[in-house]
Amino acid sequence: MIKIDSLTVYYNDNLALDSVSVDIQPQDFVAIIGPNGAGKSTLLKSIMRQIKPVSGSISLPKEHKKIMAYLPQSHQIERNFPISVEEFISAGAWLRTSFWRHFSHKEHTRLHEALRTVKLIGMEKRQISELSGGQFQRMLFARMLMQDASILLLDEPFTAIDSQTVFDLMQVLRDCQKQGKTIIAVVHDLSLVQHYFDKSILMATTLIKAGSTSDVLQPTWLSKAGYQHGCGVIE
Repeated sequence: MIKIDSLTVYYNDNLALDSVSVDIQPQDFVAIIGPNGAGKSTLLKSIMRQIKPVSGSISLPKEHKKIMAYLPQSHQIERNFPISVEEFISAGAWLRTSFWRHFSHKEHTRLHEALRTVKLIGMEKRQISELSGGQFQRMLFARMLMQDASILLLDEPFTAIDSQTVFDLMQVLRDCQKQGKTIIAVVHDLSLVQHYFDKSILMATTLIKAGSTSDVLQPTWLSKAGYQHGCGVIE
């Protein structure tokens, strides 16, 4: 379990999280939602220990560095770097083992399976700069799968990609959940949250509401978080 207790974080001298307390259970499929500037990505990075809080705490499973995988926003990746799809995805294994470790037959098998899972078979030798937005996101998912982590943290994984890719990658995450993995994703599209995510954490610097998605997406809570009426949720 991930237990967040009274977490307060400042980012660039601005209050980003204000006394947030929430628990995330093993095998949860949870979306972190909220308007722009609500602290969604800050919460995710805090769980990853990338940002140090000024007060409060986050309790993580033992050896959390080995069991957590992070998928950043795609625009944070340098797309013109001269590297092939295969090489980029293989880096996921290096994050789990080490850069200097021999890439075993087992890892090659895992690489092929990751490519198959995200439907990139046949594109292994392409340069990442040649990929479309949807293909690039599939590649990021494949690298994440190569880490073989039990907790997956994703920052806006469905932004600016085509609907078929969204559907395919959502199925990848569902399969991961069925395998016992915990999924925590920052998501902007509330219709996606409504249709796919079991639980949601609604943020507006502080915690507004956490629980089942059907409860969290009630108009009263969304309005309290600063959403406008008709924000994409089917009532």
